[in-house]
Amino acid sequence: MTDSTGRFHIPWNNVPDTLIISCAGYSTVSIPVSPQDTGELTVELPEKQAEEVVVMARYNRGLFWWKKIVQHKQVNNPYKYHSFSSDVYRKLELDLNNVTREGLAKVKLMKPFGFIANDIDSVSGDKPFLPVFMKESSGKCYYSAHPRKRREEIAAVRTSGLKNEGVLHFIGGIEQSINVYENYITLFGKEFISPLSSSGDAHYNYRGADTQYIDGQRYLHLFFSPKRPGENTFSGNCWIHQATWAVSSIDLDISSTADINFVHRFTIRQEFVRQPDNTWIFSRDQFVVEISPLKKEKLSLIARQTILYRQVQIDRPEIAAILDKNTQPEQIVVAADAKIRPDAWWDLYRPEPLSVNEGKVYKLSDTLQSIPLFQSYVHTAEFLIDGRKPLGTVEIGPWYKWISGNQREKLRLRFDLATTQKFSKQLWLHGYLAYGAGDNQFKGQLETRYKLPGNGGYSVEASYLHDLDNGRARNDEEGVSTDNLFSQLIRRPGIRQKFIMVTQERTGVTKEWGKAFSAQLLLSRSTYTTFNPLPPIKMIASNEKDIINTELGLRLRYTPFELGYAVGIPGMAGGDYRYQKLNAIITQNVHLPGWGHISYQVYGGRIWGDPLPFMLLEVHPGNETYYYSKQAFNLMSRYEYVSDRYAGFSVEHNFDKKLLNLLPLVRRLKVRQFWNVKAVWGDLSAADKKLNRWEYGNYRMKSLNGRPYIELGTGLDNIFKYFRLDCVWRFAPVRPVYMGTWLPVRPNLPGNFGVFGSFHIQF
Repeated sequence: MTDSTGRFHIPWNNVPDTLIISCAGYSTVSIPVSPQDTGELTVELPEKQAEEVVVMARYNRGLFWWKKIVQHKQVNNPYKYHSFSSDVYRKLELDLNNVTREGLAKVKLMKPFGFIANDIDSVSGDKPFLPVFMKESSGKCYYSAHPRKRREEIAAVRTSGLKNEGVLHFIGGIEQSINVYENYITLFGKEFISPLSSSGDAHYNYRGADTQYIDGQRYLHLFFSPKRPGENTFSGNCWIHQATWAVSSIDLDISSTADINFVHRFTIRQEFVRQPDNTWIFSRDQFVVEISPLKKEKLSLIARQTILYRQVQIDRPEIAAILDKNTQPEQIVVAADAKIRPDAWWDLYRPEPLSVNEGKVYKLSDTLQSIPLFQSYVHTAEFLIDGRKPLGTVEIGPWYKWISGNQREKLRLRFDLATTQKFSKQLWLHGYLAYGAGDNQFKGQLETRYKLPGNGGYSVEASYLHDLDNGRARNDEEGVSTDNLFSQLIRRPGIRQKFIMVTQERTGVTKEWGKAFSAQLLLSRSTYTTFNPLPPIKMIASNEKDIINTELGLRLRYTPFELGYAVGIPGMAGGDYRYQKLNAIITQNVHLPGWGHISYQVYGGRIWGDPLPFMLLEVHPGNETYYYSKQAFNLMSRYEYVSDRYAGFSVEHNFDKKLLNLLPLVRRLKVRQFWNVKAVWGDLSAADKKLNRWEYGNYRMKSLNGRPYIELGTGLDNIFKYFRLDCVWRFAPVRPVYMGTWLPVRPNLPGNFGVFGSFHIQF
């Protein structure tokens, strides 16, 4: 293959040989050569005389090579082995892109940091960048296919630079292992079609280029590019070992029209090494991704990661024994002394030396961290995004809850104070004080959680709460609250807000076995007060005076299952009710290759015992705002339906652009599609209906009476990258009313359809 000037080189072992020169339409010429031959060589090929011309069908050797790769995937796939282990070295660097000396000089806030211009660098003609973060780790990785387990034991790790957890989580999509032999590759939660997919010819154009001999082995150069815009595909090339049809190296660049946000560039390089038995195993992964919420030419973040694999061991018996230590399918274990390795250790065990730019990161980050003004800038940015502002051992916020309003309190003021990890890594304290101008009352909460030292996984908690329920889906759980600055701006008009004052003391202990399994024991005492239009407490209390409940509950969670059981204890701390509650939930996100993913939840429960006021029953969660809630029924009002036995499900299928890609005019848009359905069946005993005064006219709570409530929805997501629009239809049971005789009343038709919006950041 020639270079850009037409020059080329033919390897020769300096022994007598014959140079054969051929070209289509000309006769072949053979020229003997020997080591003594020097000087210029002029060759003239005579024209070939042909009496007839035969036109042959076009042969695409690139497509033929791809078919050969697919035929040999099962043999060459490095993940075909039952198990393997290897030494793993990871290196992650973060750089600010498009940073120039002139740009720093123009920004007034950045003038105090003009010295960092000396560390601005560039590589291979790229725009200038500034290295700001560096992380290295070295350890051992273990993997098994059946059952699928992965374990990484990190012997050494060190970081330097901007340690913003939000940024590190945002670029977490590159800290993963990929397998180009799979039909689909997942990056940042988005599914991409691999060029080595079994259906790759439906999505890629293949072109065979040159061949090359390395150590006597022939390698083929294959190029590939997307067939259509708008699909999640790559462009790039790979080298193929012809004898085994295995990929020795591959370079991938995501398509410029791929359905992924904020990523302007993502390149992947994987290298494989041939084993003595002619099998192939991975040796090096490299990722470079450029992320920016702004335009491409604006300030952006570049993440560069390199992973090196050494000393690969296949199907060793000791691998299974090590993987048996896992408490979850994928686990990372960090040695106690991993963060205190000296520089000499890294110089000895690092597989390859740091580049000049990587070395600058350690120097620059130490300098920046020592400047108070720089720390002030970082904390201000975190406060605006996260809502909380650290002040040493404590933090204040979130700021968006400082001022809010509702129909009862009118103006609501609130101030939160909590401890940080600088105060203690085991003990967390939090409290807030709120005041409502409309009801002239103070509210608040105090809570604490303590994690016992060691690796036992035990923690204890205690809390005191005196506040309105503020729109949470359930009184005893955290949920979406109307206690924020923006809640009244998005409320649906014509709906009276309903509030319950809750005074609750709660204590509990939790035991965790890794991230997959946990058990929690909770004891609580709660007092409730209702406000119009909800029924008065004296009307629904069993003692016709007040509602006090003491409850002991146990929650078991084993991903994706959750089981809860609770009992009411009458006579303890003034509790009046004896009952039992049992509920179960299954929540899961299922990936559908080629068709996005489905998230679903199936749940059910039963409450039996004494007749209970409605707040101790299952109050099906409703939503009274225009902001879409995945946890609630969005066209159901709060406290509209109550049950003591119920079962339900919710399903949402996000299929990205699969159908929109069929429309040529919208292929380049990044709008995504989804559909969902939510349904619940429920009923209420006659005793519970009687206690809760179902005939109370000012506000009529209802029972589903054994019939289903259903909401169907569809819409568009990723509008302008941030917004989602939901169209929801409601199918509610017919409610009879008494007008001399019982007559069925159809639900109000305008209330059977609604449009909702939401905002989120996603790739």
